[in-house]
Amino acid sequence: MTVDEFGRDENGDVGQASLEDSNIAGIGSKENRDLRKNAAASDPALKNAGSKVGLEVWRVENKRTANDTPDFGIARVAPADYGQFFTGDSYIALNTYRVKDENGKLTDKLAWDVHFWLGNDSSQDEIGVAAYKTVEIDDLLDDGPIQHRETQGSESRLFQSYFKEIMYLKGGHPSGFRAVKPEEYEPRLLMIRRTKRTTRAFQIPVAASNMNHGDVFVLDAGLKIYLWVGAEANAFEKSKGANLQSNVVASRNGKARKVNVVDDEFWTILGGSEDDVRPADDPFLLSEDEAGKDEALDVDSIKLYRISDQSGAVKMTKEHEGKVKWDMLDSSDVFLVHANVGIWVWVGTGASREEKSKCMKFADKYIADEGLNKHIPVTRILQAKNQDKVDLIFGNMVEY
Repeated sequence: MTVDEFGRDENGDVGQASLEDSNIAGIGSKENRDLRKNAAASDPALKNAGSKVGLEVWRVENKRTANDTPDFGIARVAPADYGQFFTGDSYIALNTYRVKDENGKLTDKLAWDVHFWLGNDSSQDEIGVAAYKTVEIDDLLDDGPIQHRETQGSESRLFQSYFKEIMYLKGGHPSGFRAVKPEEYEPRLLMIRRTKRTTRAFQIPVAASNMNHGDVFVLDAGLKIYLWVGAEANAFEKSKGANLQSNVVASRNGKARKVNVVDDEFWTILGGSEDDVRPADDPFLLSEDEAGKDEALDVDSIKLYRISDQSGAVKMTKEHEGKVKWDMLDSSDVFLVHANVGIWVWVGTGASREEKSKCMKFADKYIADEGLNKHIPVTRILQAKNQDKVDLIFGNMVEY
């Protein structure tokens, strides 16, 4: 079977994007890397990617050809739309920052984190293309980025830190507000939920009966952006709801306005009245896949595994359980660190080619064998790459 540059077969389909063959595998011959680097350098959407400090976001697009066959690529997301994620899409986020020297002073050297985000309803085609384009970004930046797989509702703390709020919108990316007439804009009802590290806004069905008196809601009606605050909503959610309302208005280029005192049109759009709003103790329920978890790190549950071919075949063996120390990580091998909040694959500078090429297969198998949530965040880290950022990512899991 033949495949094109995006891994599509003759039918235009892209296979399942496992960890092994996704962006975080980072494997391949020098020739393959050179080809991908050249492809990235020639892609207008990646022009100047990672060349200056700041966040850049791309979304996978399927433009379709004249014959209605898939024509996938990526397109930059406007900064005003950062933090908005359609659950039927896949995204790439690249954060560029300056490296600190041994005294903690910023230098002119740039470093990167590249994140590959998957919506719960994203197609395998989009996932595969996002994975491949992320590989290209990694090659474009000479294997410099620390790489992360992110999934809806289970985003890493680092990923969450990039955005004032995260908004999950149903479906795939449409033509958007700028491309449709205001009177044709389809209203969206957003429910504000607080987590420990960010505020998430979930799109729910537009109905008064889906609202409750314990939360804050933003009704995006195109030209009017309504804010409705439940009688028992907390002050934090009120503040974040107002911020979200302001951000949506700001993204409309002066075409929309805030409405904080609801009118008859508000209830007409919702198909009901305040009498239909649920009590605070009976909210619209989100599935765990939609809402995700916001767990605290359980240090005692950390597991450390060594991936090594010292025996003649690549094997993964358990080394330790509990808090990990840096001297447990041997540069001659690859290590998998599993905590309740994520998985990290640490690649030693002296790891063999086979260990590097197979480590993500072991991560895939480990997730399946242990019955872990398929949405668990996964990060691949190369030894000696930006140790200050590695410390931040590992947080208090690993100590000196």
